[in-house]
Amino acid sequence: MIIINFFHRKEKAMKLQRKLITLFLASFLLILFCGSFAYAQKSPKDKFIFPPLNPIKMPKVERVELGNGLELFLVEDHNYPTIDIRAMVRLGSVFESASQIGLASITGQVLRTGGTTSMTGDQIDKELETMAAYVSTGIGLTSGYITVSVLKEDIDRALEILADILMNPAFQEDKINLAKIREKTGISRRNDEVGQITYREFQKLIYGKDSPYARHPEYATIEAITRQDIVDFYNQYFFPNNTIMAVWGDFGPKDMVAKIKKALGKWKEGEADIPAIPEVSYEYKYTINYINKPDINQSNIMLGHIGGLRNNPDYPALSVM
Repeated sequence: MIIINFFHRKEKAMKLQRKLITLFLASFLLILFCGSFAYAQKSPKDKFIFPPLNPIKMPKVERVELGNGLELFLVEDHNYPTIDIRAMVRLGSVFESASQIGLASITGQVLRTGGTTSMTGDQIDKELETMAAYVSTGIGLTSGYITVSVLKEDIDRALEILADILMNPAFQEDKINLAKIREKTGISRRNDEVGQITYREFQKLIYGKDSPYARHPEYATIEAITRQDIVDFYNQYFFPNNTIMAVWGDFGPKDMVAKIKKALGKWKEGEADIPAIPEVSYEYKYTINYINKPDINQSNIMLGHIGGLRNNPDYPALSVM
């Protein structure tokens, strides 16, 4: 009897325990549901408290135009003993002919690596290294650039190198061949990443496969580019009155303008032969398109349409949306 009663009492205790657990779980779920419902009713502003934004004080920008048409924008910043320069030239791959796709990119590379009439590209590299300075060039879709970053004490020599690159590029043949190899390597690997495939095909769908905004270099177009093509492309666009230059860092504006005049004052102005920018059609169909690549285990989805221009007042808001 004792054993039976023991098990009997134990069984009652277990039943009671199960009831208590069931009741507890039911109560917990009810509380969770009510809490979630109440939480869902709150607006985003109730869930987060944002501190006020720090005040932004825009620096003073001085604009100066040199006699040869070169526009300067100067900003003083004495926090660090460095000076940064960025010159922008109005040109780009959008102006390439269909048979020379890749010309702008190669020109942008060899402008820096191909040296000048007084220094090879390798010699420029070594001198910049001794100054802990940095110079780079490139050409994108609608603009080309040359950037300089240097210590304040070496700005005079850096400006001389900058001027030499802009006015006297040599476009060494061996560096052109190296740039071609780099471009071809990019072509051979452009299907390795899903994102690149998606973006490339998306451009064709948005702008049209023959649009300069959607074209991409091929082996044949790269191989066909000659040194003379590069020289002609440079001569078509590189003029001071087709260039703007931003300078910021540890300097006085008057002193910096004098230094730039000394370095670039002899750069002769000219008339850049800029073709009309191709118009974009805003008429397109709503479509769903698929790219089948069975040898990968990931997918990319991209959706969108042609947006506004940069001079649209809503452009900043659209960029951060």
